[in-house]
Amino acid sequence: MIKTKSTLMAVAAAVACSANTQADSLSDSLPLGKSLAAGQELPLPLGVSANVFFLEQDLVAQSITIDIPPLPLPTGVVQLPPGLPAQSAKLESRATSTTAKLDAWLLPFLNVYGVAGYVDGETSASGFSVAGLPPALASLLPNSFSIAYSGPVYGGGITLAAGYNQYFASVDANYTESDLDIGDSTIEAFVVTPRIGVTGSLGGLNGSLYVGAMYQDVDEQQNGTVNFPVMGQAVPVGYDVISNAEDEWNYLVGANLKAGESWNYGIEVGFSERTHVMATLNYRF
Repeated sequence: MIKTKSTLMAVAAAVACSANTQADSLSDSLPLGKSLAAGQELPLPLGVSANVFFLEQDLVAQSITIDIPPLPLPTGVVQLPPGLPAQSAKLESRATSTTAKLDAWLLPFLNVYGVAGYVDGETSASGFSVAGLPPALASLLPNSFSIAYSGPVYGGGITLAAGYNQYFASVDANYTESDLDIGDSTIEAFVVTPRIGVTGSLGGLNGSLYVGAMYQDVDEQQNGTVNFPVMGQAVPVGYDVISNAEDEWNYLVGANLKAGESWNYGIEVGFSERTHVMATLNYRF
């Protein structure tokens, strides 16, 4: 038994040593075409990041349909068919995603990465109504409701970057999908973020400041059931909502702090009609 444990420990140590050797070799060989950097200082080529991203924005409903189950309605009021078209004066989305990111600088100006993680969010509808309902039935439906969701998120992207002296510019583009825990609900997002900034030092701190903008093409399809308080009881009403972002662009400011050769910390705030906050912890090697 002792011999077996020793053998397993030796194998594990050999595998770890081999993995470290391969990582060091890859890190030494990347990025390709170092001469293209024209003397600019390059970041370490491989990175692992932890990211937390909070987003709040208004949505535009492309379509809303609901299924109202049979109800004990007043005499003379008929039951309604499924798939009734509805509308909402305002749709608002709040979501927080926590992701891990693996990236590599393949070229001095080209970074590629993959992300995976989890998203928690809530969509709120206010000014909700169903056209053509008899007044006796319309008065039973709530004016607003909220739908909570969560699920895995995954995707990937690329970053193009260039620098001159202490100034830099970059454009990031990524695509992510989320499979939510309500019905067959999904969120698909295509995001493009141009940034320009300056690097430097203040006291003993090294880092960068930047400004930019974020474009988001977000498509949400949510379907499931939500409990409506009707006549003193919770009634499960089916819904199907297809929506996208009301404002595609917002502005942003951010800062990155370099702590030693490998560790980087970042914070970014987006504002305008859509708001977001992103915090990043990055380790490079």
